[in-house]
Amino acid sequence: MSLKKIAEMTGLSITTVSHAINGTRPVSAASKKKIAESIKAINFKPNLAARMMKTSRSKTVVLIIPATEPNNSTNCFFFDVLNGAKTALEKHGYSLIISTYPENVLNFDLSLIPILQRIWVDGILLVPPSNSMEDIKSIINSNLPIVLIDRKPKGCTLPVVYSDSKTISYKAVSLLLDSGRKRVAFLGVSSNNPTCCDRYAGYCEALYAHGIPVDKTIVRFYENNHASSLTEIINELIEHNIDSIFSANSMLALNVLKVISERNLKIPEDIAVIGFENLDWTQVTNPPLTAIVQDANAMGYRAAEILVDILAGNQPKESCVVLPAKLIKRKSHSNT
Repeated sequence: MSLKKIAEMTGLSITTVSHAINGTRPVSAASKKKIAESIKAINFKPNLAARMMKTSRSKTVVLIIPATEPNNSTNCFFFDVLNGAKTALEKHGYSLIISTYPENVLNFDLSLIPILQRIWVDGILLVPPSNSMEDIKSIINSNLPIVLIDRKPKGCTLPVVYSDSKTISYKAVSLLLDSGRKRVAFLGVSSNNPTCCDRYAGYCEALYAHGIPVDKTIVRFYENNHASSLTEIINELIEHNIDSIFSANSMLALNVLKVISERNLKIPEDIAVIGFENLDWTQVTNPPLTAIVQDANAMGYRAAEILVDILAGNQPKESCVVLPAKLIKRKSHSNT
């Protein structure tokens, strides 16, 4: 079926039908209704490839996120980011495709080249791999509009949407210190991860504000994905006479709870724990985990809205959006 057939059925010109389907010019509501009824009657499906050739637009955006292990709870966070972005993009007539990269990949910039070569997109939503803008040089050189999500690298000049990890980490560690803890350990994912760096900065500032120096012997960054080495790291922290652990993501917190239980220690009596990301399981642990919640859905939604603004030729109202995070107090940080 062709545009000509729809034009004959509606009594409208082929040009009007084309503008209505492609959204390239305003068409009256009455004409749109006629066209929609005809499309439904003949089950017409516009040829996407042909439309892209004519408009030089694919009406498609790619979301590039880190790939994690199947059982890694970080997947839940990025799934919510994806849903938020998808909702915003579909509202404006855009499709979303997903591409992933290994979280601990070397030469990330080179790994992006095949992605950019095999897809045709109008814009990019990207969770950057590290704290260096140099690592995303090739994607910047693609000259496609880019909005970063969740992580803000040093010297970032691109639009970005992320949570205020530093402030909420300060509040979480202060909560531990105010409840009488003195030896608060920090367990993070990577020293090269912008979000983890923000959480560590909040941890340090809370200690300084309470007159406690940072003890590097109880600061650990888990730089790979081997569960055995993570267990070793947590055991090492416990051996350093800590009384609490601030875990910079949910996967780390889950492993902390497991190791503490295996050592027959009690939470929070022996070791208090606070984690990031308020996932379902955090409410059913014994005791329930005090956790930080981020609005990942809003993060994806806002980033997509900014990208759509840019694609429409508009200057975004906000190019750097910092979303607040909340601390959900349960029983793992204190008995009181």
